[in-house]
Amino acid sequence: MSENTGTLTVRVPGYPTPIQFADWTHDELYHTIQYAGTNGNEVQAFIGAQGSPIPNGARVLTEVDTNIPRSGDNGLSEGWESLIYSIQVQVVREWCSGAAGAGAAAATLLSASRPAHVGGDDATIINGGVLFDFLRKTFVRFTVNQKVQSEGPAEKYPQGSGIYAQGVTTNLEVANNGVPSPRDARAFVLPIWLRPNISFVCRFRPQAALGSAPAGVAGTYPDVWSGQAGTGTSMGFDVRVAMIGLVKRPVT
Repeated sequence: MSENTGTLTVRVPGYPTPIQFADWTHDELYHTIQYAGTNGNEVQAFIGAQGSPIPNGARVLTEVDTNIPRSGDNGLSEGWESLIYSIQVQVVREWCSGAAGAGAAAATLLSASRPAHVGGDDATIINGGVLFDFLRKTFVRFTVNQKVQSEGPAEKYPQGSGIYAQGVTTNLEVANNGVPSPRDARAFVLPIWLRPNISFVCRFRPQAALGSAPAGVAGTYPDVWSGQAGTGTSMGFDVRVAMIGLVKRPVT
């Protein structure tokens, strides 16, 4: 008498054939874009793979910025598939770069980054700032083969991950789009099916220009960065969008 244990398979609504869990994993595909103060332009996520310039910025995308095998406008590579159950948006960091003062010292470029917060010009003020400004102004639209699959204000896509802190320490403030729990992230009843060679893109479209620097402060976003007020200072933030679900990768 022989016994064949087989492979566990399930049928997923919206997917035509049974899924064998030997081939699929619960994972995510993610990508990062960049915004700066006064920006009001549409920026597309999932355009460009590792080594490409970050959308709307100059630096190069690295492994922490994206894990897609190639640019989404070309679709997934052969052998890849994904069933997306959640799209999550996270303001990953605020950044600042600029020259260190005047004269000869101005040739030295300083860079700094910090967690996203909701404060205005002063970190102790919590009635405005980067995260609030981005979430209330930005419309998100995810399309596959130019067909809309999900859309809404950025605040409708909580991240379900990231830093989360509470404290009574003076000037301590950390902000997230959602608490760090996947159970609290937005989930779809039916998945979005990504297939090889079928284009997909996530568009971020501010409905008004993002914040500009207050009077007398160098840079282009409404925050004061100590020691970063030199000529050419630039201020902005990175946004990571993650698609959570089942991912099928080719065997290597």
